[in-house]
Amino acid sequence: MNKLVSIDEIAPIMKEQVEHGGKVVFTPKGNSMRPLFRSNKDTVTLTKPHFPLKKYSIIFYQRQNGQYVLHRLVGRRGQYYVMRGDNQYMNEYNIAQEQIIGVVSAFQRDGKSYNMTEKTYKLYSLLWTNTVYIRMCYKILRRTAGKIKRKVLRKK
Repeated sequence: MNKLVSIDEIAPIMKEQVEHGGKVVFTPKGNSMRPLFRSNKDTVTLTKPHFPLKKYSIIFYQRQNGQYVLHRLVGRRGQYYVMRGDNQYMNEYNIAQEQIIGVVSAFQRDGKSYNMTEKTYKLYSLLWTNTVYIRMCYKILRRTAGKIKRKVLRKK
């Protein structure tokens, strides 16, 4: 049975389940991890985090303001982690170990399961994370070209 429940309601249960070695499967909402995860379509499996976390892992954590987030680990600064969504260009700093609830170990898309240890996934993570500035420039150029095109077409 699938039931739509607020993440704020279910997060304490998820945290308890993961802390005791269990797995939690849920459907993420939002676009910060696109194109890897599609909002309200794909499902992810969370497991207990083993510290120190590995770069490029996808982490489920709670921000200082109480918001729950699923983002990729892109670095470390001392004892804190640096996170960024795949569909974002700005890093989020100072994520403490205590804020981390779980690590994505697998995800499901269109009925097919993908493990985070697969070589194709690892290659995707490496390429996607390290081309963030190229993708940002492409997006800016595309937006600028669109504005120019609209101005030119409006003058005719």
